[in-house]
Formats: sequence, C-alpha cells, structure tokens
Amino acid sequence: MICRAVAKRDRNFFLNLIGNVATQSHLRETHAQVILNGLNSDRATVTKLIQKFSDIGAISDATLICSTFPNPDLFLYNVIIKGLFFNNYYSNALSIYRQLLENTTLKPNNFTFASVIPAASKLQCSKLGSSLHGHAIVGGAGSDLFVASVIVDMYLDLGKVGYAYKVFDGIPEPDTVLCNTIISGSNKNGCFDDSVSIFKDMILRGTLFDSTTFAAVLTAPAELQDLKLGMVIESLSIKLGFHSHVHVLTGLISLYAKCKDMSTARRLFDQIKHPDIIAYNAMISGFSFNQEIEHAINLFKQLLSSQHKIDSSTLVGLIPVHHPFGHSNLTTTIHSFCIKHNFISKISVSTALITVYTRLNEIDPARKLFDESQVKSLAAWNAMISGYAQNGMVNVLVEIIGEGVVTIVFMEI
Repeated sequence: MICRAVAKRDRNFFLNLIGNVATQSHLRETHAQVILNGLNSDRATVTKLIQKFSDIGAISDATLICSTFPNPDLFLYNVIIKGLFFNNYYSNALSIYRQLLENTTLKPNNFTFASVIPAASKLQCSKLGSSLHGHAIVGGAGSDLFVASVIVDMYLDLGKVGYAYKVFDGIPEPDTVLCNTIISGSNKNGCFDDSVSIFKDMILRGTLFDSTTFAAVLTAPAELQDLKLGMVIESLSIKLGFHSHVHVLTGLISLYAKCKDMSTARRLFDQIKHPDIIAYNAMISGFSFNQEIEHAINLFKQLLSSQHKIDSSTLVGLIPVHHPFGHSNLTTTIHSFCIKHNFISKISVSTALITVYTRLNEIDPARKLFDESQVKSLAAWNAMISGYAQNGMVNVLVEIIGEGVVTIVFMEI
C-alpha cells in the first residue's frame, strides 16, 4: 500500500477560499485547514479569517482568533474594531481600541477612528465622543474628510449641533459625503434652514451632488411646508439627472404630501417601478397626514400583499396622529395589529398610539400603554400630561408631572 502525502496549500489558496465561503460552518472548517497547513500565524490569512467571520456575524470566532494571535498589526486591529462595531458590539469595539492604546506602540489611523467614534455615538456618550475627537486631532486624522464626516455625524446624533457645525466649518473643502452628513443631521435636529443654507453653499462652491444630497435636503422644505423651495430643488434634480432616483422621488413624495398636494405625490409614487418600503411609508404617511385615511389603508393592504416587510415607520405613518377625531375604531384596530405582530414594543409606535388615544380623550388605554412601555419618550410624557390636563384630572396630572420632571431631567443629562 502506497501512502501519498497530502500537498500543503499556500496562503493564496486560503485567501481565495476564505473570500468565497458563505456559511459559518464552512468557515470554521476552513479555519481548521488553515491551522493544519501551518498558516495560523500568517498575519494576512488570519486577518482575512477575522474579517470574514465578522462579515457573516460570527463575531465570537473573530474575537477569539484575534485574542490568540501574537503581535497583531494596526490593520488587524482595525478589522476587528470595525467588525465589532458593525455587529453592534460597541463597548467591545471601544475595549479593543483601549487595548491598542495601552498594550501596543501602534498609533490609530483614520480607519481606526472611523469605527470607534461612531461607537461612542451609538452608546450616546458625548464625553467619550469628545475625547475620541481629541484623539483623532492629536493623531493627525481630524482633517481627514471621512473622519470629519464621522465626527460631524456623531455630534449631530448626540444633539451637539454647534460642535458639528464647528467641525464642518473647519474643513476648507468639504466633499459630498460630509455635506450630505451635515444636511441629513441638521434635519434630524430640526435645523431645516441650516440644512438649506448648506445645500446652497454646495451650489456656490461647485461641490458635486448625488442622489443622497437631494433626498436629504428635500426633508427641509417638506417640514417647512415650503413648496416653492421644494420645487426649485426638484428642478435642479431634473437638470442634473437625479429626479428618477427612487430616494429622490421618495423625498419629493413627502414634500408634496406635507404641502397637501396628494395628486402630485401619487403621480410621483406611480413613477417608481419597484417602490421600496421607504417609498410606501412616505405615501401612506402622506395620505394619513392629509386625512385620506381610506387611501392610506388601501395602500397599507397592498403593501402587506407585496414582498416587502412592514416596519415601525409604516405603522407610525398609518396611525392618524394628525387627525385622530373620528378614527377611534381605526386606532384600536391598528393597536391590535401592533400587538399581534410584535410592534407594540417599538417606542415610536407606542408613542404614536398614546398620542392618538389622549387626543381622543381615551385616557385609560393611553395610560395602560404608557405604563407598559419599557422606554418612555419625551413625546409620550407630553402626550400623557396633555391628556390629563384636557380632561381636568388635576390630581393625576400633578402626580405624572412630578414623575415626568425627574425622568426628563435624566433624559437631558
């Protein structure tokens, strides 16, 4: 009997193999073969393995391999930090960053900061975010356009609008991504006029636009209900060839709906060959906002029969928050639907239902929802306080205001 030795595979073979693996089980088998072929100390192969484990959601495998690898370089650190962040392990990403600073002589670069700074934002820790911003400046990455965009986005997510603008103003030639970031973030913070001003500055500077730019800036005239301004932006989108993009059309749908022109909103919606869930949500919300409840319900039924999965925004748009009167039965039906399909735990959905119930003077179901909500938004507190006030329930009002003041103080810290 002749025994033949199995030929060992080289690094390139495994790099290609790892790149094509699609499942965790196959990747673990590949990892075993990497070890058998003596490549478990090869930095390029191990880094590729860590990256792939992170990409397919097996973050525990990725961190285990990383923790046992001797002398990881900065690229490997960046890969695991990024992997932890994108798998929602924000505290772990920051822990690895701390290890990088304390246990090595390596210096973080722009790729490092691009992952750890958003982690501070996700953890809603402004002090940590400011500290990381300082690290980026000291490390020479503060002026990098991508890092600057991440820093601006962090401050806007944390509601530190002034800090975001200061960073933005310190960049001599902001690119499209950075401009899009601050336009979108300004809108989220209710700074609609500032959003439009930044858009105008892009025009004056000759900064390139993309579809995201138009989709982002259209939120401002929609919320301001400034149809004239919105139509100017629409004309520019046509001129530059972005009008047919689904996200731009969705922004225009919201604009016309907020400006009470549902016929144009519907025409734009019908131009989208394959509307996504965001486009459906914009149209449903538009119908509800304009008291065209029957159209909203019919489109919601159409959405249920499509391949799309509804989300919390779909239901918030359907709930008749703006015009609740006369829609008590609809509100109850939507409430039941939310319970059945596990949407009632979503803070935006429960808040919308609480708001409608209090406006309908139906305090009992509102209070039940309020008490059962694990997280109570500021809007939910305001809705309950307003509901008790308009129903003359002074004793309960005083009680809930006392609770609300303490809670809101902690929410603001």
